[in-house]
Amino acid sequence: MTLPQKYNNWLLLILVSFIWGSPFILREIALESFSHQQVAAFQVFFSFLLFIPLIVKNIKKLSKANILPLLLSGITGNIGPSYFFAKAQTQINSSVAGMLNAMLPMVTLLLAILFFKANTNKKVIGGILLGFAGTLVISFSQDSMGASYFWGVFYVFMAILSIAFSINIVSFSLPNLNGTEIASLAFLFVGPMAGGFLAFTDLTAPFASESLSKSALMLGLMAVLTFAGVILYNQLIKKSSHVFAASIAYIIPIVAIFWGIVIGGDSISIPQIASIFIILVGVHLTNR
Repeated sequence: MTLPQKYNNWLLLILVSFIWGSPFILREIALESFSHQQVAAFQVFFSFLLFIPLIVKNIKKLSKANILPLLLSGITGNIGPSYFFAKAQTQINSSVAGMLNAMLPMVTLLLAILFFKANTNKKVIGGILLGFAGTLVISFSQDSMGASYFWGVFYVFMAILSIAFSINIVSFSLPNLNGTEIASLAFLFVGPMAGGFLAFTDLTAPFASESLSKSALMLGLMAVLTFAGVILYNQLIKKSSHVFAASIAYIIPIVAIFWGIVIGGDSISIPQIASIFIILVGVHLTNR
């Protein structure tokens, strides 16, 4: 029996949320050996290698009309978040980074309103403001005792802003391509960029690290998850809507917190838990 499209979208949403909630802890382990720039570049480049067969298959879909949106989608959807999340996790743990990711639907909708002329109302605006209020609670919770924590929060916000731009580009500017075509052709541009960076980076220290094997394994797993996640997420955007797709923020923090506690030994404070509730209430309002 075939499930209605609505339920298929929900199943896809849960799967993508699990895929995208897991790299936070993997990235934290990879950073034990590699710099944040190297972690980001390896994530993008290894994913590019996995995409090569699909790039060859879909290259005929490349045209003058979609080159710029695909380039922007690759930069904002892959290079931007890979770099900013890696940089953020040199300052904050994986659980906090995952919690802050709950801002994604509100930032996505705000950009859609400002730049893509999406419809809005007072309830949606209220949800966006409530979500940002929850973010401030996290930013100034008892664990945020210095500039390092603040910059970690800032870099997560930059990663989310980058992803939000990518979601809107896919949703509004690439109507004639499916999720797999968008993902593969976007990596056609950003994969070589990451490879070029790695060709000139110094890997002496990482290769001498005692935790090299573990960190390298995490990079490989991140690439596989990126490969699968980007394809499935773009499919979700095309099959549902940009706002529904951004609702992965409901589940990603739960997955990130779970792995952070179980594997990373993270601890979560009461103010941070309260802030997640506030943010998710705001997300709920923006999706009504």
